[in-house]
Amino acid sequence: MSGPASAAVSAGPLPGPLPGGAPVTGPLWLDLNRALIAKTIAELAFEEALAPEPVNPAGTQWLLRLEGGIAYRFAAERRIWGNLAIDPASLVRIADSVVSPAGDAAGFLVDASGTLGIAPATLCAYAGEVLSTLAADARIAALSHGMTGPDLLALSDRILQAYLDGHPKAPASKGRIGWGLSDFEAYAPEFRPEIRLFWVAADRTTCRLGLEPGLAEADLVADALDEPERARLEAACRAAGIGPATHLLLPVHPWQWDNRIVLHFAGEIAAGRLVPLGRFGRPYLPQQSLRTLACAEAAGRLDVKLALTILNTSAWRGVPGKYMAVGPAFSSWLADKAAGDPELAGTVILRERAGAFYPHPVYERIADAPYQYREMLGVIWREGIAGRLGPGRSAMMMGALLKADAAGRPLVGSLIDRSGLDPEAWLERLFDHVAVPLYHFLCRYGVGFIAHGQNVTLILEDGVPCGVALKDFQGDADLIDQDFPEADDLPEGVRETLLRRPAAHLLQHLQTGHFASLLRFLSDALLRGEGLPEIAFYGALARSLRRYQARQPALAERFRLFELFAPRVPRVCINRVRLSLGYGDSNLRPVPRLGTDLVNPLHRAETSAPGKAGANIGSKTGLRAS
Repeated sequence: MSGPASAAVSAGPLPGPLPGGAPVTGPLWLDLNRALIAKTIAELAFEEALAPEPVNPAGTQWLLRLEGGIAYRFAAERRIWGNLAIDPASLVRIADSVVSPAGDAAGFLVDASGTLGIAPATLCAYAGEVLSTLAADARIAALSHGMTGPDLLALSDRILQAYLDGHPKAPASKGRIGWGLSDFEAYAPEFRPEIRLFWVAADRTTCRLGLEPGLAEADLVADALDEPERARLEAACRAAGIGPATHLLLPVHPWQWDNRIVLHFAGEIAAGRLVPLGRFGRPYLPQQSLRTLACAEAAGRLDVKLALTILNTSAWRGVPGKYMAVGPAFSSWLADKAAGDPELAGTVILRERAGAFYPHPVYERIADAPYQYREMLGVIWREGIAGRLGPGRSAMMMGALLKADAAGRPLVGSLIDRSGLDPEAWLERLFDHVAVPLYHFLCRYGVGFIAHGQNVTLILEDGVPCGVALKDFQGDADLIDQDFPEADDLPEGVRETLLRRPAAHLLQHLQTGHFASLLRFLSDALLRGEGLPEIAFYGALARSLRRYQARQPALAERFRLFELFAPRVPRVCINRVRLSLGYGDSNLRPVPRLGTDLVNPLHRAETSAPGKAGANIGSKTGLRAS
């Protein structure tokens, strides 16, 4: 490693966000940077933005040549999706024939900027996101130190989220543009803060409000505030001279109030259309998505999803207003389908009980205004998973399966141990309860979920998958652009509000949003931690899906429309978009790009001759010879 970063590491501790101001040590900083360089190279090579070359016949040693005579050498193995699994400890940087350990993730971006074609302004902003991610990673490493798999499994879902590493596909998974260290400590999950909501009273004639039938506004307030706190809030309303006839009570994220609302909505506050009341109520814990908060005190209470105008994993984390009128009705419709369809037994829809939105009086009038200016003040009240679990059952966000314990073993391995099943039998239970319901919603009802690791929650009994909980239907669910009779009873306004997509686009929600962006990392984790060949992993997925198709002969035409077993599937690239578009404001969220097609692991697994998988697969990679 060379440059300022190496000097800092060799000189001793670096300042960083650990408890009580404790330093980030040089060895930890080096490890974190190496891991992030490995992830960056692997994902940008997967997206065809970088082109490492094998340098030995076995394909286990690789060289990445960059502009300016700089190169990175490392050990890696090719996986079934074509991506590289890189050993971070093997990374070295070569410059002017000088070989040194690679340990500067932001410096790697500078080295690669010419090859990647990154503009200087974009390079600086993205390097800042990487450094923010490293700071969060340091805190998570300290928090997780010494924890075994059983230790982590003993935590509830809302507590476990503090220990997780973020999106496996995004190198800058915790960029959090807009936050400093004090904001991390006050609001980031890895610091385990308890947040009390800031409440405002909002003019009813301006608000957009959607409520589940039979739910009263008072129920929402009571869910978040105990009786003494409600009395305090009511007293604050009386002191301000307002009441429920004219104003609606809205919770706001405290950071959002201090940094956005009090400034951008100053005219509304001055006019009395927005009345600040203060912090009230029960403490909440931030979840992985940052803007979703779960009640810290009691299971079964509603989560709140609040607008948070920071940039994280390529998007501003606001709350769009256009879904408020239909959110509760659409999620109730999904819940009714799940309850009445035998194929969806065990599928839980975390209903959006209510939503409210206050539009900005100026930004709403600007045609094509950047979306973050139009999503500043909103809230969604959503069922929490704890209140939907039966006796003896637990829940885990699917992204948590990838979390490594102190010994480096992914948590999925500890779950399999607890279950008493062999890995393939455990996987078939997993796929029966997650992949099959997602595919069935698509094929029968024309609803496509972008089912990534944060909005899919696995339900378990003694470590065995027995159900799935789905959430985030405002932006992470779209409808087919055809009229499926099974969806004729969609509530009024839903078709007009949700995006209508072609079949191929919705299929990509499953193939890319779930298979390539989550299962790709899970199959790698099981190969590393349990020695399960990837061909066996996707063979289990193929068997589960084929059993489902055999049970549903009436949907044969839909299976052809949504063909999961084609020899090749599109390669969707999200990181390249950020690096090419930069950080300029847009009225739309970034749209992924396509690379060359990928060989479909489902097709590969299904066409492998029975009993010959081992002959066709490298002992470690799970790949057949090409």
